[in-house]
Amino acid sequence: METLQAQAPLVPTTTMLSAKKQSIDVPFAMAVPVPLPPPESSSLAMVVQGSTNQVVEFPQNAAGLDDATLQTLQKQGYSLGMAKSLGEVKKSFAKRIFIIDNSGSMQRNDGHRLVDVNGRNTIKVVPCTRFEELRDTINYHIRLTGLIQAPTSFRLLNHPVLGDAQQIFGVAEGHEPNNDTIAADIERGLNIMRRINPYGCTPLVDHIRCIHQEVLEMAPELRASGQRISVTIATDGLPSDPYGRGGPEHNQAFVDSLRQLEGLPVWLVIRLCTDEDSVVEYYNSLDEMLELSVEVLDDCVGEAEEIHRINPWLNYGLPLHRLREVGYHDRVLDMLDERPLTLSELQVFCHLLFDGADAMEGIPDPSVDWNAFLKVLKQLMATEKLQWQNPISRRMEPWLDIKMLDFLYGDSCNHLPCHPLQIFQWFQCMTLPLTTGTGGGFRR
Repeated sequence: METLQAQAPLVPTTTMLSAKKQSIDVPFAMAVPVPLPPPESSSLAMVVQGSTNQVVEFPQNAAGLDDATLQTLQKQGYSLGMAKSLGEVKKSFAKRIFIIDNSGSMQRNDGHRLVDVNGRNTIKVVPCTRFEELRDTINYHIRLTGLIQAPTSFRLLNHPVLGDAQQIFGVAEGHEPNNDTIAADIERGLNIMRRINPYGCTPLVDHIRCIHQEVLEMAPELRASGQRISVTIATDGLPSDPYGRGGPEHNQAFVDSLRQLEGLPVWLVIRLCTDEDSVVEYYNSLDEMLELSVEVLDDCVGEAEEIHRINPWLNYGLPLHRLREVGYHDRVLDMLDERPLTLSELQVFCHLLFDGADAMEGIPDPSVDWNAFLKVLKQLMATEKLQWQNPISRRMEPWLDIKMLDFLYGDSCNHLPCHPLQIFQWFQCMTLPLTTGTGGGFRR
């Protein structure tokens, strides 16, 4: 396994991020592994974080997700369709790679953690550093990839200050991972993340070049098997060199390093840990500069708020966000925060949520018989757990708001002077506080 040289502890000159959200109490389906009854001869028992000490038993079938694993994921809050989609992620990606930003700017105290409140299935969104927020995310994926036995590599941008800590570590890697080795992988990964203190710069280019070489060597086998590599970059800053120098030249060097991945079987996810305009704008523009599949994600609450403005019928829960972070992609997910879904796209999304063809077989086309489609959705919703809070109502709610769906897509909308979503967005605009615009006037 390759290693990167330690960088000097220089802090990059990124600007301060304004606070995104206030501390609130919200109901939450905690997405942490839950216990399964261990077999008598089991050699694996892993205590994981939660409101109580919980034991996770990993599935014996390394080729896919067995029923016990699917049940575990459902208890975490995944719908059956999303749990099976994790199986698709495991099959379609030979490996997942996470690049973890542990640069000095990650010490800024404008992140948010989701904290369980006394095991009451309620959480509080509390302020923390950016790295504490990211640590929770990475710890989750360490456990998740171990649970589903999906080979995954985690790479810290800067070598840990502690000499014995690894900069690169993996879960479920190797030719024949088993319960014992995976449990050891998880324990090692969590211990490394627990001891990390952010420092240094944002040398993304060095890591992308290493990943390019790794994927290049795997490419013939990947193409033969029809698989890809998922690369998730979790960062809060613009690229710099190992000495902390940034600017247009270094931004272009990062783009050039990503261009090396073009034509290779790679799926790229940018998981932003900041709302700084210059950073967000830069990473959002990558898709236009590259012939490479790129998805840019905010944190879960930020994504939920964006989606609610456009498709207010969806309760964007944390399990769906985690699924996207680990590499799952469907075109309809890209549309959620860009424009209202069409009826055909809504049907595709429901296939994802409710176990695809198995659950949706025989369901009427919503563009032909909306009422029959809605009736089946109600029946399917009855089988799913309540999910995380709606970012507006802050209540425990189902995945889909059936009344809002009917309001936006049902027959009654044909009798209104404009589309109901326009009314909804106008109402949102009118309820926002007035703020002074840059032109000296007022805007909402």
